[in-house]
Amino acid sequence: MRAKPYLVAVALVALGAGWWAERWLRPEPTGGAVPLLKDLNGETRSLAEWRGKVLVLNFWATWCPPCREELPEFQRLQEELGGQGLQFVGIAIDEPDAVRGFLNEHPVNYPIWLGDQDAPAWADRLGNRAAALPFSVVFDRAGKSVHTQTGIFPRQQVLEVVRPLLRDGVSGP
Repeated sequence: MRAKPYLVAVALVALGAGWWAERWLRPEPTGGAVPLLKDLNGETRSLAEWRGKVLVLNFWATWCPPCREELPEFQRLQEELGGQGLQFVGIAIDEPDAVRGFLNEHPVNYPIWLGDQDAPAWADRLGNRAAALPFSVVFDRAGKSVHTQTGIFPRQQVLEVVRPLLRDGVSGP
């Protein structure tokens, strides 16, 4: 029995729609497998929560002086540009109790998640060739890595990278 051309076309459209839905509804920023990420309450989190936003993913630790130095500027940028679609997310490469204690004394206005033991290797896959902290990655609204920064990510440089991305679309969900 020969397949009818319209059935083949419907099947191809359905296959394409399924691929698109999977890619759009559950995207993770590029950089290989994402390690298990938990918030400070132990809830598993996904970077897909920020789909449609310009995402600055910052790997840091409480014991890292340059990491602590850039946090206040990231807070100011989150406050200034969050409404335009910018989202900072900190990935703490540290012991959970140390992170909680630090944030109790120095709260931030963006999510801080705890990276598991695979988080440093993920940062390396994202471009952290020096395996150093702090390390930041900027993702466009589609989840594509567009910039990496090893060491302090100065305000002016952040603005140079994110402003064009913020102009390229509407605010996320």
